[in-house]
Formats: sequence, structure tokens, C-alpha cells
Amino acid sequence: MRRLIPLLLALCLILPVRAAEAPASLSQGSSGPEVKALQQRLIELKLLDGKADGLYGPRTAEAVKHFQLHLSENGYPVAADGTAGPETLRLVYDDEAAGSLLDLKIGDRGTRVSALQAALYDLRLLDELPDGAFGPATARAVRAFQEVLVSSGVEGARLSGEADALTRKKLLGDLQGLGLRVPQTFDDTRPESLTADDLYAKSALLIDAGTGRALLSKEAETRRYPASTTKIMTLLLALEDMDLKQTVTIPAQAREIPPDSSQVPVFEGEQMPLADLLYGLMIRSGNDAANAVAVLHSGSLEAFAGRMNERAKQLGMAGTHFVNPHGYQAAGHYTTAADLARLTLEALKNEDFRAITGSREYTMQRTALRAELPIRLSTELLDPASPFYYPGAFGVKSGYTRAAGFCYVGCAERDGRLLLAVIMNARTRNQAWTDMRRLFDYGFLK
Repeated sequence: MRRLIPLLLALCLILPVRAAEAPASLSQGSSGPEVKALQQRLIELKLLDGKADGLYGPRTAEAVKHFQLHLSENGYPVAADGTAGPETLRLVYDDEAAGSLLDLKIGDRGTRVSALQAALYDLRLLDELPDGAFGPATARAVRAFQEVLVSSGVEGARLSGEADALTRKKLLGDLQGLGLRVPQTFDDTRPESLTADDLYAKSALLIDAGTGRALLSKEAETRRYPASTTKIMTLLLALEDMDLKQTVTIPAQAREIPPDSSQVPVFEGEQMPLADLLYGLMIRSGNDAANAVAVLHSGSLEAFAGRMNERAKQLGMAGTHFVNPHGYQAAGHYTTAADLARLTLEALKNEDFRAITGSREYTMQRTALRAELPIRLSTELLDPASPFYYPGAFGVKSGYTRAAGFCYVGCAERDGRLLLAVIMNARTRNQAWTDMRRLFDYGFLK
């Protein structure tokens, strides 16, 4: 009896908790976060249009009824009454119960479509960046992946162009065994086996900086948007033609940048050492700083762009044309991985360039318009606390726009040997850092 009493007390404590955890029924007139969550799921299942507002009205009831009919057709004993009772609420969040309602096809939109497109893009089956709209191009890419499944003998695979449960599971899961040579299947324990197919970036180039020898190349001569890697040229011209110790006054054109630009910030009329402006240009990737440098150097943005192109021609950058000093998206502004490597190899000869691009942090002096300003790089490749940290890596410049993807020019030094790697148009930062690590690991073995 004494042993039974503690057990009964424990049951008394447990049972009310379980009862509290059981989902309450929701019906017309209900409101609150539970209703909003239910509506969001119904929208995901394409049973409800519009936005979740947390109010259980006739449209929500009708969507619940359609889901219950789907359950009944698939053997679940649920009444189709439009009321979300405990069993309906349990099953609505069960992907297996939802079944074909989760399939994606032409006309569908949303974050699940974006995730599907991202996976197809990374497999090089989809050329367009994810936009969340399932169109003919996405359908063709899905079918191309299904062809891989069929040829690999995956049971149940079919060529529909619609992302059914099997297609989604295989696409977003383990790709091993499908015979694909893609970045996701590369064996990082064998860095010496790296090929261009094992890189996420659309263009890449690895160079032994000591000899100038190319160690690995992937579409290195293809013209692409460079984003803020453009600032490598801006910095080089400033260092070649201006006095690093001079005090400069920020011109009005510093503010003539798109509203979503990265900024230091600097302000019209502000006076500071040129060195501070250049550290802000590279560490903060300030488009305002780039405009300031351009005008201080050449008198106007247009004249500086002309000087950039002259210097590019001198360096043999035949696949390059600049129209601005910062790399914000613009027609006619492009370069190649090979040209960025040529530019950077030249720039690395300059000690001030190496000092600025090799710095992870800097403190800009106080000015009449602001206090002392500490600035710091957020580059994971250079951060010892990051899982993407690469010992011996330094500089040079990152860049991102949606059209350019993530671009990076960087170096790594080991045992007196210097490697230079350039990647252009990786879809994410993490993919970029993965590519850089793979390139460096490969290069130091060559």
C-alpha cells in the first residue's frame, strides 16, 4: 500500500498535464494563436487562400472540412464537419496524413517552393535563383531529378514534374547512391580529389600566388557580376595615386548610393584620414566610402569609373568593365574570376593593400560628426569561433547581391606558400566558405 500511494500521486500529477497538452477543439468563432497556426498550415496545404488572421470563420471551417474529407478518403476515421477537434488538429500537422496535399506543382508558391528550388539550383538542375513560384522551369528541373531517381532504381519514383513526397524526401535528404557528382556528395576527407563539379560557386579559380600557376579552374573566364569585390580595384587605385596619410573631406556624392547599400557611414563635410576612409571601404564594405574615394581621386564618379577601366586594361583584364566604384548592381558592370585574380595578384604587391585587406578590425578616429568608430569584419572564414574558420586565411574582399550571388576573393598562407582563391556566384555564404576551404585544402596538397 505504501508503494502504491506514491504511484497514485504520480499519476495524479501526470494525468492533468497530459489533459492540458491535448489540443482543444477549434470551431467557428474561435480565435487566437492556435487558430492562426492552423490557418498557416491550411495555407501550406493549399486548402486556404490569403493570410492567417487568427479568426476561425466560414472560410477556415470550409478548409478544415476539405482536409477532413482528404483524411476520410485515405482511411482516417474523422468526421467532415469543419470543426477542428483533437484528432483533426493532430493529423493536420502530420506530413504523412497530409500526403499528396504537400505535393508541389506548377502554380504553387511559398517558402516550400523556395526550398525546393534552392535544392534544385544547388544540383545545377535549375538555372534561375529561387523565387518561390513553381513554374515550367521548376517543373523541368523536378523531372530531371526524377529521371536520376528512376535511373538509379529508386522504388516508387515516377516522371511527373511534380514534387511528390518521394521526390522531396530524396531531393532534400541524402543524395548518396544516386550517381551525382555535386558539391553535396563530395568526400571532404579526400581533398585531393576535388574537381570543378565539387564546388557550389558558378565560377572559381585557385592560384599559387608564388608562381602564378592555376591549380583549379571553373568557368574562370565567364563574365559575372562582381558585387563588392569591385572595391579591390577602388582600393588599389586609391593606394597607387593618393597619400594614405592625408586628411580628406567627404564629398556630397558619398550619399548618392541606393538606399539598401552597405555604409560605413561617412557624412558630407566630415574630415578624416584617408586611411580611415579606406579601412571603412573594405571592412564595412561602405558604398558611401567607395563614392567618396572615387570623387576624391578623380573628381567625379564617371571619371573614376573610366580610370578603373584604364587600369583594368593595363592589367590585361579583358573580361572586365566597371561603371561604379562599389559594385552595386548595374548594367555593364562585370568581371571574371580570372580577372579578379589578376587584379588581386597585382594589388598584393602593395604593402598597404595587404595591411588593410588583412585586418579583421580597426578603429576609425573621432571626427567632428561622430565618436570614435570601431569596425570589425564578419567574415566567418577568418573567425576562430566559426565552424568555417580556416587557419592561415586572410583578406581580401567579399561581395553579395542577389544577381551576383556570394563572391569572395581570399588568400591562405601555410609554410611560406601563398594561395589565392576566387569564387563567384555561390548561392549562400556557407556554400562560399565551403568552397574556399575545399580550394585551399586542395591547393596545399598540390
